[in-house]
Amino acid sequence: MSLATDETDEKNLAPALPRRRDCGVTTSFAARLARAAGVAVYTSFEAAEPVWRAFETKATGTAFQSFDWLSAWHAHAGANVTPAIVVVSRQSEPLLLAPFGIERFIGLKRLVFMGGRMADYKAPLLAPDFASRVPAGGFPAMWRQIVRALPPHDLVMLTDQPAALGAPFAPEPNPFMELGGMAAPDEAYVFDLPASFEDFSLRYRAETRRIDRAKMRKLEAAGEVTFRFAETPEECVAMTAEILARKAAQLARQGIHSIFSEAQYRDAYLALAALPAGRRLLDVAELRLDGQFLSGSIGHLWQGRATLMVHTYEAGEADRYSRQSPGRMHLLKLLQASIARGDAVYDLSVGHLPYKESFCDTPMEMRNLVVGASLPGVAVAGAVRAALALKRRVKRNPRLMSFVGSARARFGRA
Repeated sequence: MSLATDETDEKNLAPALPRRRDCGVTTSFAARLARAAGVAVYTSFEAAEPVWRAFETKATGTAFQSFDWLSAWHAHAGANVTPAIVVVSRQSEPLLLAPFGIERFIGLKRLVFMGGRMADYKAPLLAPDFASRVPAGGFPAMWRQIVRALPPHDLVMLTDQPAALGAPFAPEPNPFMELGGMAAPDEAYVFDLPASFEDFSLRYRAETRRIDRAKMRKLEAAGEVTFRFAETPEECVAMTAEILARKAAQLARQGIHSIFSEAQYRDAYLALAALPAGRRLLDVAELRLDGQFLSGSIGHLWQGRATLMVHTYEAGEADRYSRQSPGRMHLLKLLQASIARGDAVYDLSVGHLPYKESFCDTPMEMRNLVVGASLPGVAVAGAVRAALALKRRVKRNPRLMSFVGSARARFGRA
């Protein structure tokens, strides 16, 4: 696909891509050449905000690429990453927005998708008609124009990329897959939702449904069971803070250090929780019995897609109701609420856990692209790819994962 634009097209780009050397837009000679082909790079969130917010309302992608999500992450946990936000436009309309950043990595500059450990999926936002306007096999040519516009970097490290965007029943191929790469250590568990919860429950065995009903009856016989979502920003902040603290403690008992124990990430989540109703992303819920906390979750809602990100529950000896599987009861109520709300897709996010297979038996592939962009970068890229391949091997071997889990728990208790 040719990215050349005639004089008329260049004029049409003006509303979305500022022609002046505005603060926050790259102005190097190479960048100006790329902009003539419809590519602009914004080096600040403030400069990119107008086109970003307008585009995301109709784009295909995930909430992890929304302006509010990434600006909260950058303000609190991503200050070491310099934005290099790419917008590719045609006839004055954005076609693709890639929220890139440049960060230091063992003395080199590496190009990454922004979001760090707060973005389970790292990907672009795509126009609804992207596939029809950029035929299969055409993205590498666009990528060469994008690279021309980007600031200098030594290493391209685009990890945790979903192979497809959109809904499972209408997937939109991620064009970055045309650049190659390797399978990521983890897969994602995304599935479509039917019109009713009764239809959904038929996806698992009759015996499983019977056990679920029996466990819920036992919980309800023990006292007043309440399941509720945070409704106001104040409630959302309070519930988010408690769930993050509980999740950090749960993981610490397993010997796992998590972002939930780091102040900057907690602050980023709380900033998202405080968003006003019109821009609300987080979906925070808790399950209690006679006021006692049983289970809590933090997810987000975006364009008919519900994503579960944080789920914690009291388990083992600390909770005398653990036999009633409060975590699973909580998840079933989340699914029931999503279906009632009319959500089209439910996303259990990235990483294998046995319970996910009972809802989604066909996980989605995730991919990593790691390539050098300079001589030092080429050497480092090889080492990074080897490390990622080893991580994938360990994660896909139950015996090795069991050993790692036991070691973590042992060291966590030490």
